[in-house]
Amino acid sequence: MKIEKTLNPLPALTWNWLRMNRAKFEEETSETNKAALFDAKDLPKEISFAQGQKSADIKEIPTGLGKSFDELLDQKAAPWTVLELPQGFKSQDAIVLRARLDDGQESFGRLLIKAGDNAEATIAIEWSSEEKAKGINALQTKIVAGDNCKIRVSTIQLLGQDFVHLNDIGTSSGENSLVDISQLELGAQKIYQGIRSTLTEYNSFFKHNMAYCLDKDRELDMNFVADQFGKKSKSDMNVYGTLTDSAKKTYRGTIDFKRGCKGAEGNEQEDTLLLSPDVVNKSIPLILCDEEEVQGEHGATIGRLDESLLFYMKSRAIDLENAQKMMARSKIARVAALLGSEEEAKKALDFFDAYYGTEELNGGEE
Repeated sequence: MKIEKTLNPLPALTWNWLRMNRAKFEEETSETNKAALFDAKDLPKEISFAQGQKSADIKEIPTGLGKSFDELLDQKAAPWTVLELPQGFKSQDAIVLRARLDDGQESFGRLLIKAGDNAEATIAIEWSSEEKAKGINALQTKIVAGDNCKIRVSTIQLLGQDFVHLNDIGTSSGENSLVDISQLELGAQKIYQGIRSTLTEYNSFFKHNMAYCLDKDRELDMNFVADQFGKKSKSDMNVYGTLTDSAKKTYRGTIDFKRGCKGAEGNEQEDTLLLSPDVVNKSIPLILCDEEEVQGEHGATIGRLDESLLFYMKSRAIDLENAQKMMARSKIARVAALLGSEEEAKKALDFFDAYYGTEELNGGEE
């Protein structure tokens, strides 16, 4: 069965000739859905965790991949996993959810993370498989944070070389609450990433950091949106990436200041290192504004390695290839340090080192 969907729609359309208003998803899939189960060991007793639910008690929250992805999940009867943090819950240790996918597996699922008022926690989500495995991994995550929350969600993608990975997120933040998302995209052949954050309350804050490294003919399509309705709401979105060989990447980043969000602030930055003349790099940062008393910034640094930096590395007997690998790894390490789990950070860097052969450059350890 062939599935054709339109994903990652821009909130405001640009010129069609750019071909960046949306992404096309076309894949052959089976009739069945073998949704991946999370291995969640040693969870705190105070939290509620359930997998395989037919539905979840949740209000409408838009997500980055868009309504067409919702239709796909409905078509696949994607089950819910529900993780609830009670009011006042606080944990210094990360809550880690790991999913191991088999070769040929097609997984379509949904995850609800619901935090009561004054909750503080880190949830790390990891996907992995055998190195040469193929399949489809699709997850929609909805994050609902009450008032005065600090919720960090990390996603670490370590799938096989021929996987198609779809990671769709929607967030809703209460008053004085922070939702902080850190992401590493290290495996898979095709990657679709979408996040839409709805900031309706006073002083609600959305923070996002992502890093990736793409080689060969791999593809990454991104759509990150911050809808700022609340007074003094804040958004801060940063993407760090490396492209080499004939890899392709599309970045859409939108800060949308809605009427009534006086005093709101938004910032989006992209840093992309291009290591081959054959890569395809598309970027479209947007700031939409329907309010006067706001502050928005966006910027992009896209290009090759700095000549002075290359000269310095060569003077230290580091050749061009290894210099490029070190710079690519530094972007991954930057976000790995934000995951909130030292174990997951080490696993991600070990995955990168094994794939790109950078063990000796970094002493084989952190």
